[in-house]
Amino acid sequence: MNLLKVVGIGPGDPSLLTLAAVDAIKKSTVIAFPIAKKGGESLAEKIVSHWITKDKKKLPLYFPMVFDSISLKKAWHLAGNELMKMVENGERVVFLSLGDISLFSTGSYVVMELKKFFPECSIELIPGITSFSAAAAKCGLPLAIQSEQLLVLPVPASSSSLKALLEEAVSIGRVIVLLKLGDKWSWVRPLLENLDLLECSIFAENVGLSDEQIMKASDVLPSDMSYFSLLIVRQQWPLIMP
Repeated sequence: MNLLKVVGIGPGDPSLLTLAAVDAIKKSTVIAFPIAKKGGESLAEKIVSHWITKDKKKLPLYFPMVFDSISLKKAWHLAGNELMKMVENGERVVFLSLGDISLFSTGSYVVMELKKFFPECSIELIPGITSFSAAAAKCGLPLAIQSEQLLVLPVPASSSSLKALLEEAVSIGRVIVLLKLGDKWSWVRPLLENLDLLECSIFAENVGLSDEQIMKASDVLPSDMSYFSLLIVRQQWPLIMP
């Protein structure tokens, strides 16, 4: 049976890999992973390097970080073809994906590509820990309790859109996780300050990596941040508390 395993490897700390992820990597003969630049390094490969033994083949797959649909579809199709070549040759193939394989994941495109063009290929998905759940755990902050809502989304394109989301959230008891903060922090911070939300927001960057930062948003200057940065905005707590 043709089988491919798509494995979520968490945000960066190798110790956060699940037992299922480690087992799949150990049993594989081919480790496939995304690269953003041709010939470039892979963070995913680096995270699991301890388990990539010399007997395993490495398969870097190019996924450009662009918005051009033609370039993206071409990359997905090429990646799908390369993976299927390995699977059809009898290799035990694992595709590594940062975080969880179902949340803003490169692995999702791989899965959809294979299901569309290679429906005979069986795919096993192994979930992983998300960056925001890891950040919340490190700072001891519950993401949602009791009847609270949790909204996870990339930072909206405009200040007005984000303001509307924050105002709605406080009225219905919703915690907001904002991903892909990056260069938008330069205008998100002033907005949080105007709404008096800096002290109740947690900023996290490069969670699980050597340069990890997790702190109150009020302690972070309004400069550009890395792609792997996020905010957790909790504006209130439930009425019944310990």
